Amino acid sequence: MQQIDIIKIYEKKRCLVVDDLTEVRASYKRMLKSFGAQHIDTAASGDEAMQKCEANQYELILCDYNLEESKDGQQVLEELRHRGLLKYTTLFIIITAEVSREMVLGAIENQPDDYITKPISQQTMRLRTDRGLLKHEELLSIKIAIDDGDYGKAIEKCNEKIKLKSKYAWDCIQYKAQLFLLMGNYSEAKKIYESVLKDRTLIWAQIGLAKTLLKKEDYGQVEGLLADIIANDHRYIEAHDLLSEYYEKLKEYRKAQESTKVATQLSPKSILRHRRLAQIAEVNNDEETSLEAYEEAIRWNHNSCYAQAEDYLALARKTVSLTRESVNEKGKERIKKALAMLERMVRRFPGKKNEVKSAFIEAQLLLNQGKLDLAKANLHAAEEEFKKLNLKDIDVRLDYAQSHMMIDNKKKAYQELHAIYKEKKDDAKVVQRIDDISDEPITRAGKQCAAELTHEGIEAYQNKDYDLSLKIFTDARNMFPRHVGVNLNMIQVILAKTESEGKDKEMYEHTKVCLDNVGAIAADSKYYERYQFLSNQYNEVFAEFVN
Repeated sequence: MQQIDIIKIYEKKRCLVVDDLTEVRASYKRMLKSFGAQHIDTAASGDEAMQKCEANQYELILCDYNLEESKDGQQVLEELRHRGLLKYTTLFIIITAEVSREMVLGAIENQPDDYITKPISQQTMRLRTDRGLLKHEELLSIKIAIDDGDYGKAIEKCNEKIKLKSKYAWDCIQYKAQLFLLMGNYSEAKKIYESVLKDRTLIWAQIGLAKTLLKKEDYGQVEGLLADIIANDHRYIEAHDLLSEYYEKLKEYRKAQESTKVATQLSPKSILRHRRLAQIAEVNNDEETSLEAYEEAIRWNHNSCYAQAEDYLALARKTVSLTRESVNEKGKERIKKALAMLERMVRRFPGKKNEVKSAFIEAQLLLNQGKLDLAKANLHAAEEEFKKLNLKDIDVRLDYAQSHMMIDNKKKAYQELHAIYKEKKDDAKVVQRIDDISDEPITRAGKQCAAELTHEGIEAYQNKDYDLSLKIFTDARNMFPRHVGVNLNMIQVILAKTESEGKDKEMYEHTKVCLDNVGAIAADSKYYERYQFLSNQYNEVFAEFVN
């Protein structure tokens, strides 16, 4: 193509230059004008760039990565995609002086059309933008069809280019497979990816085939495909993500957690991935990792379109759980940090609903600090607002129930938990949270699970297989930490094990946790006599540790 033809392409494109430095914006604008561009807007910040993109449709965006206090280039690209403001027909190029692995991988993960490192001469800029625009122009008819949602037409255009042996035929093949995947035609997508991989090993085809097989629930080759990619280059973040998804589908949650953790280390700015790590860690009862992951999600959420109040609330809930039994110096610092996070959340996401959510969890943290009167005052004030607003949000209602449970107003707690269960009995996550909060499971699934584990644990105990029995009751306690029967059974197993094998500090600690979980037992409770008997035994057996 002649240079005059390339100039004509630039003439048709509306361009946006984003940089926080006036002289740099002016320099890039001059360069684009010399290439032939006539319609060039500029933005001095990520926020201004978003406003310009809301008002106009651009065909070429040059965006610096570092934009002072506003959204950075990666966040601009991320939000444009999230809000549907970036069309396939737009060429987005990130420019940066940053060369750290984390930043580069994070930027590339969001799939800009190009990534140019500074310093940039006019010749370098021309070479890269020319190359990008020429390819873009050749594939434009395909991209227009995709933007229009006409995937069938886009596939037809891909076939035309492939038949004519276009210079970008491989790109057309890749588009075609992705389009079949988007359309849910997994068999056709699989054929294309397998055909490509017969002739050559291409990462995009391996990734695409793994995605397709996951969609088809055909798991046989998935782990091998992704392991090969990672073995050749562990920096392919998407391979780790897909491997995590694969393990999760197989209910191998520990492996899923590890794969996601590796991906967060490779690209630490991804809030969504930190959030996913926190949620998988919750499934694994790994509260430390979950807490750290929520901290990371908050750390990177400044100016991000994915920032949300729930990350702050989840971090505070985790802190409540981790500091509930006893508060050492580390626990005190955690509570202090969680309270500060709740204050930040209310400032950043203002509104009565978030204030009420924050107040309920704050009351729980204050209880863990031993500040009963202050906790009760906070809870009372929040409860008044809660009733006024008539909030239906499940999270705030569960926080309300948890607060009353901890403050020993169990009647109110159980009333709310039973009401939630009636409404949400088919929601597995809500059902699990209900049983986590209550002293004993109140859901049908929770009762059945507790009964089955108790039966297995007692059977192992009767067979004097104390290690197996202890493992079963530990699992049961992790699921139902306040379940009086489970905790008492666990104490009985520990006491029998110590009588048989001898006592140690670890067994004492296990027993103490169980007793703390049970708390005070009322004299009219069906568990009272057994609790008294086991407590006395505990004091005798572990006298040297207790004192």
